[in-house]
Amino acid sequence: MKQLVLAAALALPTALSAETVCDMGGAEVVPVFEPVKAAFLSGDFAQFAQLTTRLMPTGPAAFGEGITQLEGLFPDGFESCQTIVQRTDKGGMVQEVTTFNIRGNLGPMSLYLLAAPLRGEMEISNINFNTTMSKVLDSLR
Repeated sequence: MKQLVLAAALALPTALSAETVCDMGGAEVVPVFEPVKAAFLSGDFAQFAQLTTRLMPTGPAAFGEGITQLEGLFPDGFESCQTIVQRTDKGGMVQEVTTFNIRGNLGPMSLYLLAAPLRGEMEISNINFNTTMSKVLDSLR
């Protein structure tokens, strides 16, 4: 009987793939954002930079010292995260703001992600992160 239950659970990939890194608060899952948010949440800022700078001419170097500062300030990443804003435009552009709860601190780190279809695939083309939420919210278009 246990084998039958396990087989049934494995046959439901939509239930397993529906899991997200952050509380979505009713927003839709944007697959290109999930590995980015997972890297940010866990404190793997090198991976975060790699995933978000593919379209930038200088690649991860575009962050300058920002990644080094994140690694120094949040070496273990964050406690949890939640998506607080999501906008989807006709044509397919998606914007999302996610807040990451800083361990032992009341204020969050906010992360803005923008993805748009390029050559038939969703690509991240703009990001912003800051502990001042209004500076991140200013990125919304």
